[in-house]
Amino acid sequence: MIVVHDDDMTLDWQRLGQALKATRSKVRDPRTGAKLTQAQAAAELGVSRSAIQNIERGIGFDKPTSTIRQYAHRLGWDAGSVEAVLAGGDFTLAPEPEPVDTPLVGLPVRIQHELEQDGEIVDTAVISLPGGGTAVVVVKNPPGPTPEQRQRNLEAWLRMQPALRSLDASATESSRDA
Repeated sequence: MIVVHDDDMTLDWQRLGQALKATRSKVRDPRTGAKLTQAQAAAELGVSRSAIQNIERGIGFDKPTSTIRQYAHRLGWDAGSVEAVLAGGDFTLAPEPEPVDTPLVGLPVRIQHELEQDGEIVDTAVISLPGGGTAVVVVKNPPGPTPEQRQRNLEAWLRMQPALRSLDASATESSRDA
């Protein structure tokens, strides 16, 4: 239930709403690059879209709710930022988490070792095998390749692809024949 208090001048709910809305407009989906919508934020938080709309409109509450705090957290705000904005200050963004070096779980040690070595990835492919399995191909350049090495490796990979794709085609034909 939303409790509106127009007479509460000590907390600036509209300022909070505007700041949250402005932040949301800058948040991007890492997969698609699309901006976060109110509907997506609501779905992620398990609330209705109207709840997000009310927060962004700056409808006053008795105190910051767990939904407001979760929303601010989802947008990358640091703890305490909701109160800071309500009091007329600025929010701060939470620090980026440190990257965690996790092993490539489930892969053979030889493959883990190769993937962890320096060298840029040129391309990848997933090929269906005639027996119903798949093969994953990762093409890498050596560390610090010259432009000529890059070009030779790319050309070699492009020459190999038709042979690999023919495995994919024969797998499709085999599955149709079965």
